[in-house]
Amino acid sequence: MSSPTINSPQAFGSTSLETIMNLVRSLVNDTQAGLTGTPGEGQILTDNPLVSPFTQPFLNSSIRELYRELRNVGDPQLIFDNVIIEGLPILNSPLNGPGGCDPTVQTILSTVGYFDGVRQWPNFLLPANMLYPTHLWERATGTNDNFESMHQVQDGLPGQQQNQVLGKWEWRNNNINFMGATTQRDIRMRYYGALPTFFSSTLDFSSTYVPIFDCTDALAYMTAVKYARMLGSPGLADLLAEYKNQMFQLKNATTRRAQSTNYHRKPFGNSSGDINSEFWYGSW
Repeated sequence: MSSPTINSPQAFGSTSLETIMNLVRSLVNDTQAGLTGTPGEGQILTDNPLVSPFTQPFLNSSIRELYRELRNVGDPQLIFDNVIIEGLPILNSPLNGPGGCDPTVQTILSTVGYFDGVRQWPNFLLPANMLYPTHLWERATGTNDNFESMHQVQDGLPGQQQNQVLGKWEWRNNNINFMGATTQRDIRMRYYGALPTFFSSTLDFSSTYVPIFDCTDALAYMTAVKYARMLGSPGLADLLAEYKNQMFQLKNATTRRAQSTNYHRKPFGNSSGDINSEFWYGSW
């Protein structure tokens, strides 16, 4: 499944780094002609890392902050879905061998491979940009079956005999942990992921785009705040207030969109104490 490239204005609108930085320079009154004599390129807060080594760190810090704030209100622009890993190997027991049930075994899917209980398989990897998963589904490898929802456990995986399905999972130590299965399984994932930041001595600000719609003002004010704070500027309070307003507007748009859908809280347990109850499974 292909996706638009990060530098595609057709995919993400016109929020280029240059657009953001032009507004930053306007906010901090640094729109003079610079090294090339071009009005607006600035003399202090420039795009050139040799002249302004703080520009990219400030801008990237603002981008990371933007992603965090939007992720905390569930912005769907940061959700990755229908990511499939095919053919997770069967469990492997130190005592009973491949496919042998063993309540002491847990398997681990990580960014360095899949551990089956004995052996590490380096070709089965979590996505490098995954921050944390929100939902997993599974099916038998080599079939066209529907993917069935899996249970996220709260207080650790049970130590019990495995069967043909994985069934349960736990997010721990930035890995997805399973009990393992006696058949190969395909995994379908939905997760919040990290979007890119940009560090390069040859970075082209005019053709590099931030993949969040309508974020120009928020990022510009965030960056201006960092610059003003470095200088101890008397205008810091005003910039900070406007930055908070711009972020509120972005987050409020996400919240208002979400209000058009009826959501139900996903309980992490129930009155019986069985977090894997079929009652809750069916209500999800």
